[in-house]
Amino acid sequence: MRFLISNDDGVYAPGLLALYQALSTIGEAVVVAPMTEHSGCASALSISTPLHTHQLDSGFTAVNGSPADCIYLALHELYRDTPFDCVITGINSGANLGQDVLFSGTFGAALTAQIFGIPAIATSLVGGGNKMSQQEEASRYRIAADEIVKLLVETSILSACKNLPYHVLNVNIPDVEHADDIKGRKITSLGHRKIARPVHPVIDPRGRDAYWLSLRKDPLEVLTDKENMSLLLQDKLDQKQQSLAIPWTDDQAVAAGYLSLSPVRLHHTPDAALERLSALAL
Repeated sequence: MRFLISNDDGVYAPGLLALYQALSTIGEAVVVAPMTEHSGCASALSISTPLHTHQLDSGFTAVNGSPADCIYLALHELYRDTPFDCVITGINSGANLGQDVLFSGTFGAALTAQIFGIPAIATSLVGGGNKMSQQEEASRYRIAADEIVKLLVETSILSACKNLPYHVLNVNIPDVEHADDIKGRKITSLGHRKIARPVHPVIDPRGRDAYWLSLRKDPLEVLTDKENMSLLLQDKLDQKQQSLAIPWTDDQAVAAGYLSLSPVRLHHTPDAALERLSALAL
């Protein structure tokens, strides 16, 4: 198997190294990743400035661009003649749950691969980035990377992804001290939780107003049943889909100690929305 790897935490991130080392045990892996951190950049492309690459002693290729830039450049230039079986991004430092995937550079890089027909998996370590020693941090990422390898080896998930065009598999791994603490895997839907404080106004050192944007969720700020039902009705499934409804959301699964596997479909225009808008007198 051939894997193309990238991330949004930068080419020196411990999660990237752990993922590369783990995937190298089951196939050929190459890394094309941003020179610096690009968290929160989604699938942004650098179309007004040129990109430059730098080959590191590790063999990784660093790019002065976004995660999506890295995948775009790798597929169409750096490795244009290499048939990759899968693009895997991460392992992200911290969760990418629910609506966060819309902003995630880790997810955005996987999305870019899927647009060009390459099966794509975005991976994140829930709790990654918490204060701990480098040795502890490396151990947590190794556990997470091993879980990704087991997912690929023990299941037919890669074949399933190849047969799901325009889907990205969004994987969140619980942050545990021992691999045995992971209870298993759950197929999940994306959850939806309120952002505790979207904007933090501050004063910069020059006395100017400035603003920090945040996606941090307050565990107490969960949507009520009524609000959740409203969201479901806005994007309701047809009868067949309802019979297959997944009872677990991604945040519920990782909180219970399971790997969360969320298939996220791109370029999807719901039939119900088309019918509703088509009925309008426009």
